[in-house]
Amino acid sequence: MYVCNLIAFLFCVMFAVGLTEGRIMRMRRDTRCEHGNYTIEGKTCCLCPAGYRVLHYCTDTTDTACDRCEPNTYLDHSNNEHNCQPCKICETEANMEAKERCSLYSNTVCRCQKDHYCDQGEHCRMCKPCDTCDEVEKKCTETSNTVCKDAKDTTMPEGAIAAAVLVLLLIIITICLVLFYLWKQKKNKKDIDTGPEAEQLKELDLNPKLLTEIADHLGWKVMKRVALHSGMTKASIDNHECNHPNDAKEQTYELLRDWYQTQGLYKAYPALIKTLHAIKERRTADEIKKIVEKGQANAQP
Repeated sequence: MYVCNLIAFLFCVMFAVGLTEGRIMRMRRDTRCEHGNYTIEGKTCCLCPAGYRVLHYCTDTTDTACDRCEPNTYLDHSNNEHNCQPCKICETEANMEAKERCSLYSNTVCRCQKDHYCDQGEHCRMCKPCDTCDEVEKKCTETSNTVCKDAKDTTMPEGAIAAAVLVLLLIIITICLVLFYLWKQKKNKKDIDTGPEAEQLKELDLNPKLLTEIADHLGWKVMKRVALHSGMTKASIDNHECNHPNDAKEQTYELLRDWYQTQGLYKAYPALIKTLHAIKERRTADEIKKIVEKGQANAQP
């Protein structure tokens, strides 16, 4: 009877020790540390293996006490840490799912759900839906989007779009400038041909005295412009300048008289006023009209 009781007692002790050893591992402080060692407060202690954390550091009389990581935590390396790392969670809201579940020795490995991808590698936080197209050149994978066959032809680079817009604007501006120029030319011609000066002026025979006064008022530069606008050759104009060197007054008078004869006896005066308007000398034209009107008034008995 005594022997049976002793055997039962020893069996209970061994069972209790076995349960404790299953939960807590003590690492001996010697040169045979299986997973490496660390130094703390001048003492060399053995590291805990992967999947375990340090429950108590070693002392002069005790070894390192290691404890298994709690559920949903892990440590993937030998360590002397008091806390295990929390397992990664694959968020369904981010279109992710678990590829490998978390264990004592490794973290969770996430991947994109079906028909989703992420090109951020280890830093991926959300998977995007794969594109769909009529003709697929390259199928969608976990790390790359779908490549459509017509995608390269239909996508225009931003630089090309900007260049096309700029060219279009330049064309529109050029067309507007041309139309404005044509409108201005037509308006000026209409002002010359149908303006009040053309309708009211009478055909007059300007006597030499009036021609002299008109020449004095025109000056050589304006008279030269009148002659060129009316079709006289530059050589003919230069000839008058050479015939009377250093005498601008005489040059102007001779050129005016020559021009007057080419326009006709009675048509020269209206032509002169119209030409002055055409070359933007309206004020000069008004002064010439005053000279002629004054000369006509003085000529009347």
